[in-house]
Amino acid sequence: MTRIKSFCAAFLLLTTSCLCIGQTNKSGLTGAAFLKVGVGARAVALGSAVTSMPEDINQFFWNPAGITMSNEEWQVTFTHNRWIADLSHNAVAVGHDFGKVGTFAIGFVSLGVSDIEADRDVVPSFLSGSFTPFDTETGATYDYLDLALQFTWARNFTDRLALGSSFKVITQNIDSESAATFAFDFGAIYKIGFRNATIGARINNLGKDLKFFDIGAPLPLSFSIGGSISLYSNENNNIVIMADAIKPQDSQQQIYTGGEYTFGDFFSVRGGWKFNYSGVDDTKRNEFDGEIIDTPRTEEGFSLGGGLKIPISDNEAKLDYAYTEFGILDNVHRFSLSLTF
Repeated sequence: MTRIKSFCAAFLLLTTSCLCIGQTNKSGLTGAAFLKVGVGARAVALGSAVTSMPEDINQFFWNPAGITMSNEEWQVTFTHNRWIADLSHNAVAVGHDFGKVGTFAIGFVSLGVSDIEADRDVVPSFLSGSFTPFDTETGATYDYLDLALQFTWARNFTDRLALGSSFKVITQNIDSESAATFAFDFGAIYKIGFRNATIGARINNLGKDLKFFDIGAPLPLSFSIGGSISLYSNENNNIVIMADAIKPQDSQQQIYTGGEYTFGDFFSVRGGWKFNYSGVDDTKRNEFDGEIIDTPRTEEGFSLGGGLKIPISDNEAKLDYAYTEFGILDNVHRFSLSLTF
């Protein structure tokens, strides 16, 4: 019990420190923005309100405490997402339960596009003197790739409390230029013991700035708390709702909500909504000077999806889909395949 209290005290101290950093540090654009893109079709369909979701390998990308398994299970997940502007967004994670030692997982997230048309005659003024233009033999196109390689550990310290942490190496490559840094995630999930209710907390992307040409950009640090509860459950039906409060370092507080209906433990329907997740409507302009009127609009709000659980001998496969509405941007479709064996 003393050890559990020590872990909880350390986690509380860390979250408090991160909240102070988020209030006093830089705001605005961040580096490694691909880390903000949601991973996993089920999680995204639920409005990304998954901080308190236990025992799911897809929590590898959200709350590390949620990857805990039992009975020396293996879990594997793969997600593909054709992101906005034809960017390819992919993620893979593999986890295994090692009994009393806990659950370990390894995986990666990537975001990239190939064959971007290059304009090598233009050099930004802030790079003057520190950047050598490419020679005329350099190709007319270039590639862009973001990559995060991650290692995660989690353990059930009691039958109700799980704690976890992740270490990730983050790289960004644009043509022949690259930058790298590292970051940590920390998380906790607690099972209340009533109607399968859970609460959770997580800190994501706590690390050093990402630097291109000695110009640093902070990582997208965020702190989240959330909870979930089963509203109704019987042999063939289960209805769960969940909500998260998110405080990104570089923007205002947001609220994520979601709900899931499962029939017969093999078919699920999901929906979610993000509140206060807004941008600017660039279609509204001042009639006199043509300037954009700073009118908030939701760029990512409504999401929905579904899933199938398919028994395979003593194992199971899960196929999940999510649709996300992005307003004036491209709507996004995600597909995930998860295996337990």
